[in-house]
This record gives sequence, structure tokens and C-alpha cells, in this order.
Amino acid sequence: MAVLTLLRHAKAAQPVSGQDDFDRPLTERGRSDSAWAGSILAAFKPDLALVSAARRTHETWQIAAEALPKAPELALEHGLYLCKPAQLLRRIQSVPATVRSVVAVGHNPCWHEFAVWLTGDDREPEALMMREKFPTAALAIFVLRDGGWSRLSPESVALRRFTTPKMDS
Repeated sequence: MAVLTLLRHAKAAQPVSGQDDFDRPLTERGRSDSAWAGSILAAFKPDLALVSAARRTHETWQIAAEALPKAPELALEHGLYLCKPAQLLRRIQSVPATVRSVVAVGHNPCWHEFAVWLTGDDREPEALMMREKFPTAALAIFVLRDGGWSRLSPESVALRRFTTPKMDS
């Protein structure tokens, strides 16, 4: 069974004068939350990491990946920086069928909107919580029920878990 994990980047520093949003680093809390996310991700053994090329997402991934038993293939992508849900969907749908577990690391509002879309009319408590907020370092883990990546839709997945560092502490 294939698994899709959406990970929002961890807490980033506020921009300093003249700094581009793309270049914002993680805070100390962000680094700690990234390590926490890695401990959750380890159980899903991702084969592929689709990561926005922004500094905060790349740092989130680098720290989280330290907890994984084996480093997955990394696709560091400028197109995932502040993308729209339709762009994220197209990117995930292009993943080869041989890939069993994907983690996508990116930004709100896209990650939140995409996760809410994927849950469809799911009324389980975790889905309802996720609809309210998708905070930094949040993880939404979906299991593909039928079809492959090319047919990813709300009908093809089930939310397996939604969690945040605060929920797990």
C-alpha cells in the first residue's frame, strides 16, 4: 500500500531587513520540531522526498531525514515554493508507480488546502482538527486505497494520521 505524507515546514525565523522570504532559516524550535517530524516519518520509510527549495523547507527536511533508516531520493524543487494545490497534485501524480512512499515538504496555504481537499468528507476527529489548522511541522499521512499516484484524489486515499508537535507532547 502506498503512503503520502504532507509535512509543513517547521517554525521559521521572521525575515530580517532585506532578506527574501525564500531565504528564511528555521528557529531553534523549528529545528527541534523537524527532528520530531523525522521520528514520525521513520515508520513510513519514504522512497521519495519532494521538497520545496526554500531554505526553511530544505532545513526541515535535512533535519527530519536524519531519523530515517535510509535516505530517500531527494527532489528539491523550486516549483513547490508557494505553489497552488493543483500544482502539487500534478507533481505527485507524476511520481512513478514503483515509488511506495512519498513525503512532500512545503508551505501553507497550499499544504493545508491540499490536505483538506484529500480528506473529502471525512468526519473523523483528526480530519476535523486538520481542517481547523495545519501548523508548522504538522504531518498529514494518507494511505492510497486504490490506483496509483497518477489517480490521486479524495476517493483514492484515506487519512491515516494527522499530528503536530504540540499534539504529541
